[in-house]
Amino acid sequence: MGDFDNTKRAIGVGKLDDSARKDMFNKFVSAGGEIVKEKQPQKEDDSKKNRPEPKVRQSTVSRGGDDSRSGNRGGNQNKSDSGNAKSQADSKAQYEKEISSFSARFGIKLKCWLARVTPFGSSDLTPKFMHDFSIRAKQALIELQYSGNELLANQQYSPQLSKALDRINPLLVELLAMGQKLYNGPELTDITDPIMVAPESPVAIERVRNPIYALFKRMYILYPYQETLKKSFSQAYDELQKLEGKPSMIYANKKRKVTQEIDTLFDGFFDRLYLVVLRAENKNIPLISRYMENLLGILPEERPGQRKSGENVPGGKQLETKEDKKEDETKDEDKKEDEIPLSKEQAYGLRLMQMYSLPKLRKKFDPKNEYANIPDSDKALLALFYFFEFDDEYSFVMTTKKIDIKPGSVNGVKVDYRQKMLDIYEGTRTIIDQFRIYNDILRELDKHKANPGANYIEASKKLTGIEQKRTGQSRTVRMAIKEFSLKSRDSLLVLIKDMKSKKEIVANMNDVLTLDSMESRKRLNKKPVKQCIMEAYCYLMALYDRIETGDLFGGLVELTPEQMKSSFGVELGNDTPDSNGTELADLEKEALEPTSTKTNDDSESLENGNGSASNEKNDSSDDPLDDDILPAGDPF
Repeated sequence: MGDFDNTKRAIGVGKLDDSARKDMFNKFVSAGGEIVKEKQPQKEDDSKKNRPEPKVRQSTVSRGGDDSRSGNRGGNQNKSDSGNAKSQADSKAQYEKEISSFSARFGIKLKCWLARVTPFGSSDLTPKFMHDFSIRAKQALIELQYSGNELLANQQYSPQLSKALDRINPLLVELLAMGQKLYNGPELTDITDPIMVAPESPVAIERVRNPIYALFKRMYILYPYQETLKKSFSQAYDELQKLEGKPSMIYANKKRKVTQEIDTLFDGFFDRLYLVVLRAENKNIPLISRYMENLLGILPEERPGQRKSGENVPGGKQLETKEDKKEDETKDEDKKEDEIPLSKEQAYGLRLMQMYSLPKLRKKFDPKNEYANIPDSDKALLALFYFFEFDDEYSFVMTTKKIDIKPGSVNGVKVDYRQKMLDIYEGTRTIIDQFRIYNDILRELDKHKANPGANYIEASKKLTGIEQKRTGQSRTVRMAIKEFSLKSRDSLLVLIKDMKSKKEIVANMNDVLTLDSMESRKRLNKKPVKQCIMEAYCYLMALYDRIETGDLFGGLVELTPEQMKSSFGVELGNDTPDSNGTELADLEKEALEPTSTKTNDDSESLENGNGSASNEKNDSSDDPLDDDILPAGDPF
């Protein structure tokens, strides 16, 4: 607009008055002039529109046209997405920095120290915490498993019970199953073994990290459902009472017991296990957070609420396709090829266990009558006697140097099988200690029954409490023996499989094992090494089976009359400790009589329980033949 301003100055517009300006304006208009404004954006746009567009050579190859423009928009979106991802990564890094800062780590150490989980300056778990876990938490987990089995694994009442609970809410059955599966035997063994081997030593957190994380994950999933879990067990026992028709006091005690154990787990140990996780990660992770769920690897399908009414627990039974059936059959065939037939060995192991009657077991393993107050039908006592029998007759297979056991290799890692079996055998001290606790509880029970006191209500409460302690400790004893037999059995199975295939581990498998003076009385003396290993394996298999699913399994602390009849061939009323003296006298009389049914030249004499020399012989008629151990011919 510079020319326009110059024209105004040349004319002298600024010096003209209004009338002169008006006259000049009229002259310009009459001469054909136009009114020109200083800003004409619209006319400029119109002029741009009227301009001819430049000719562009069209290519024969399509450049995308509209697609390219949409691509530009997509590019902008990708830039924004990448920006968001970058901001998320930055926020995640900032969050990681915050939960692992010095103040956060200091707070974790302080919390763990105050809760007596770890010392302030070390990540090792304290002996007090580990002992507390191995006794109270383990007992609570066993109680939940037993109660769950009683409600969901009862072939007679469980289907009706599940239907009744489904009418209320399908979630109840699902929670029962999840509470039942909180217990995992191998995991608990991995957690408690270190403190059992070295009771006064702290436990390195890395040594028990994986099993504790697995247990904490299952408890974390159930953590919001604690009260519903209690109601599930309570409602289930109410329905079971309707089906069984037994007195209500029985089910009231069971409901009270399982409720107490749920409180023990979630109020007493859940928070401390959470602190163990924080100490292991060295990060102050919030309990209820997506970060914790990702750390534990919790999937949506693992949460309660997936089951529908009428389905099997925990998530219902899916329909099997033909392909699934073929895969299952293939897997079963592969397993059968890898496994050794067990029926013959198991039957032989049971025969070994049945070589001694109840009076013989007492005479051999309780010569001082320290356990005279415990009835013969007591499951913990029977399990202990059978463990003593293995320890006395077969355990040397795991410890003797007369069996030449070579180190092996598993996935490129060297394995010392001899040391592994020695470590397993060291855990037997736990069994003795746990049974001493059980015996003390029984003595306390006998004292209370002898002098209950004048207050009937208080006496009844105390009696219930002692009986509950007895039940829990009986399970603890049997579980300790079962875990030992399982580990020992599996370690011997490795040797047996090798003797049947590669023959690399046991170097002298065909040598006859001759024991020295004091050990020469053992049943395995003068037998081939391979048969000694097989007999020990069979005995352990039978012992494990009886505690896991047989007559020594269950919540009842004593065998029923029917079980006593089938297992030992005696009436329950005739096997009390009071009658032992007569039976033992009969045994001594039989031992002095000549035996005409002797069939095995290798039967050995037994020392009597107080250590003095005895002329009593093993019942050779009960002693199994060497050939019976072989399934069909010589498997080696």
